Amino acid sequence: MLTTYQQRVKKLNSMVQDATKKIVAAHKVALSAFKNKDLDEFEAVIELVKTMDEEARDIDNDVVKIIALFGPEASELRELIAYIKLTNEIVRIGDYAKTYAKTMKRHIANEIDFSKLDEYVVQLHETAIKAIEFALDIIESEDGEELYRKTMVEESKTDEIFKLFEKELLSDLCEDSEKIADYLNVLSTARKIERTADRAVEIAKLLLFAKKGGKLESF
Repeated sequence: MLTTYQQRVKKLNSMVQDATKKIVAAHKVALSAFKNKDLDEFEAVIELVKTMDEEARDIDNDVVKIIALFGPEASELRELIAYIKLTNEIVRIGDYAKTYAKTMKRHIANEIDFSKLDEYVVQLHETAIKAIEFALDIIESEDGEELYRKTMVEESKTDEIFKLFEKELLSDLCEDSEKIADYLNVLSTARKIERTADRAVEIAKLLLFAKKGGKLESF
């Protein structure tokens, strides 16, 4: 039978997983919305993440209560501190999804031509989503090192895809300077996906630190 402390930590783990799964779901809906150029689906993205700040505060408050009630030490305290830092990353990824949905919806409504850009945006989505999923899986893994490496690989892929995307946009601008404002806005919007992968790495670092200890900056 689980102790009261273990029950509280198990509940906390579930809260963290639920919040992270929600941001994964938001990015998957955003990918579907972009593929289908479906404006209503973009609204669904915003709906999914609208309570993320509140959920993050609930996690932080629960951590503080557990520390105050049980006075955990060593590895137990390390895990709880990691969760407090983790909520900031979750909120930021949620914010990226919301901003992306709002701006991409506007780009599509303004009939920007994505024919040369679709492939890059879809690939950015796919690699960023994989990065978040690998990071999330660390919670239930034995040590998480392999999943951390996989998260890093997907983040690296996202960086490379974004560079190619940027190059393609600049090439198009040379051919049609009238589109410069539109294309630069699209580039700024796509950067939200690239930054999502960066945040996934931070989540992976924190979860690996919670399991293994050591210096956080060494991961």
